[in-house]
Amino acid sequence: MALPTLNSSRYPATIPSTGQKVEFRPFLVKEEKILMVAMESKDTGMMISALKDIIQACVFDKLDVDQLTSFDLEELFLRLRSKSVGEKVSIQLKCSECGGMTPTEVNLDEVTTSEVSEQKHIMLTDKVGVEFAYPSVELVSQLDFDPDETTGEEQLAITEALIKSCMVNVFDADNVWDVSTQTEEELNDFIDGLNSAQFAKITEFFGSIPTLTHTVKFKCISCGHPNELEIKGLESFFI
Repeated sequence: MALPTLNSSRYPATIPSTGQKVEFRPFLVKEEKILMVAMESKDTGMMISALKDIIQACVFDKLDVDQLTSFDLEELFLRLRSKSVGEKVSIQLKCSECGGMTPTEVNLDEVTTSEVSEQKHIMLTDKVGVEFAYPSVELVSQLDFDPDETTGEEQLAITEALIKSCMVNVFDADNVWDVSTQTEEELNDFIDGLNSAQFAKITEFFGSIPTLTHTVKFKCISCGHPNELEIKGLESFFI
């Protein structure tokens, strides 16, 4: 006779980029094993793949995980981790005064995703602008690179590939050009025609992509200095 199947609780979550409401269950031992193997590998691609697999398995609603943004993935996994293992985690934080490390407890339920802006239109001149979409998890994993092992030229090529992949349309007062109908050569010519200030405006958009954020106050155990530190990104809460 087969052993009984244990029922799991259901919890609500919201996908930040779309506002879609979903329900999920805590991850199980089999999924925790997948996560542990990925973490031990220290391979970013493997880690993203593991997170996608776990989210796909644990969310009840229909979801295309490849089309989630990086901050959608962060938000969903944080909620999963909170309900699966516990909402309290202890992380080591560096004192701004002496540099000493202090173990500090963080409640994951208090961590939030920074504001998702509805404004994705970047004006390059008074008349010409570009509409962007936030990069998907799939795109981020494809363009992942190690700055220490990548030349400046290669990094620039990766940045340009990210820009082209996230461009939705180019517009002026009279016309809108759908980027999906443009050739690779036409897109390359458009980007090559940007001046440094215009290119900086675009890269600033990607630098402001929402992420998990939380402000922590702690007193250094080494020198007693009071600290207030804003921590960002999923990895910051599990180091």
